[in-house]
Order: sequence, then C-alpha cells, then structure tokens
Amino acid sequence: MSFSRFFYILGRGIRETGQALDRIGSRIQGDYAFTEQLSRHRRLMNLFDLKPQISNDVFIAPNAAVIGNVRIGKGSTVWYGSVLRGDVNSIEVGQGSSIGDNCVVHVTSAAAGKPSPTIVGNEVTVEQGTILHGCTLQDKCKVGSGSVIFDGVVVESNAVIAPGSLVTSNKRIPAGELWGGSPATFIRQLTPEEQADVSTSANTQYNLAKKHEEEHRKNGLRLQEDADYKAYHSPPRRIETF
Repeated sequence: MSFSRFFYILGRGIRETGQALDRIGSRIQGDYAFTEQLSRHRRLMNLFDLKPQISNDVFIAPNAAVIGNVRIGKGSTVWYGSVLRGDVNSIEVGQGSSIGDNCVVHVTSAAAGKPSPTIVGNEVTVEQGTILHGCTLQDKCKVGSGSVIFDGVVVESNAVIAPGSLVTSNKRIPAGELWGGSPATFIRQLTPEEQADVSTSANTQYNLAKKHEEEHRKNGLRLQEDADYKAYHSPPRRIETF
C-alpha cells in the first residue's frame, strides 16, 4: 500500500469518527443541541493522489462534485448537481466556461482501447443535463440541454449542438455549424449573430454565478472544505484544443 493511500484511509477514518461522535453528542443533548449550519457535501475531493486544481474566481455550486484529476480555469462555473469525475483519465475546463446544472463529465480509460480525456475549451457553454464522455469542445462552442457527446468527438469553435442531441463517437463538428438530432447530423450554418451569441453565453452564466455565490455567503452557508479551499488552487491557465 502506498503512503498516499495509507494516509488517505487514516484521515478518512479519523474524520468519520469525529462526525460519529458529533452525532452521538447531539442525540444526548436532545432539544438543547446546537446544530451548526454546515454542508457536509464535498465539492472538491481527492482520489488518492489525484487532486482537483482550481483557479481563482471559479464558482462550484454547493452540491456539485469535482473529483480527482480535474483542472478548472479562471472564471468558469460548475452548477448545481453536476459531477466532474476525473478518475481513469483527466478533465480540463478552460477559462470562462460554464458547466450547467445536472451535467455529468467523465473520461475514457486506456482499458477501453483508446484513452480519451475530456477537454472543454475557453468560453464554452454546456447547458443543463448534458453528458460529456471523453470528448473535446473547442473554444466558444455551445452544447444544448440534455445532449450526449461520446468518446472521440471534437466540437470545433463557434459550433452549436442542439438540445437533446446524441453525437456518436469520433464525429467532428465543424466550426460555425449547427448539428442536432439522434444521432446528430448537420442542420445549417450559423449566422454571424448566432456565433456572437455563443461567445457571450458563458460570460452571462459567470455573472449569474456571482449572485448565487453572494447569496450563499449572505445566508451563512459554509462548506466543509472552505478552510483549506486554497489547497486546490492552481495558477490561471488557458488551454489549447485542436
């Protein structure tokens, strides 16, 4: 057993023992017990030696989960109920991108034949209920609500996937095009105005996220890892997608 795994298991045991003692003490105190307003959900979680790296000014909703080998760039947002799980490969989210509510972002391992990380570029909008699996979204593209993007897919810059679409493995969606359906096919070229809207969509989500974050703080909600949140910070970083 490696040292990192040993200390992970030891630390988890100590934390769970403390939580158990707190629950027992509250039961003994009965109606006189003071219950701290504390979310025990962990937004950020190591997976042994795989550790999320989060730039400054990132909004991660209180019930979202960012696990393992995940990097998130400055000004990005991860909304309520979303899970980014970097266990068998890496997940990269660039600067100013938005991962909407109830999204699932996962990766493909080498055991599957062709390992595929998931790469989300800069100023990308991923709408609610989307599944991303081992794919690449280049800068300033948009994926509509409820879509599924499979392994090896590349969505080029300023392209749009219509809501509810299924993009099958290894497809390449050219820049400036709208695709949709199940399986997704070409629909039409996007107008310059539509492409401009795509590039500002993620920034709109960022401005909204700041209001949500302020409201959480105003109401006294503390997150369990707030005290050592800085341990997950990494320098701001723009990622390149090809």
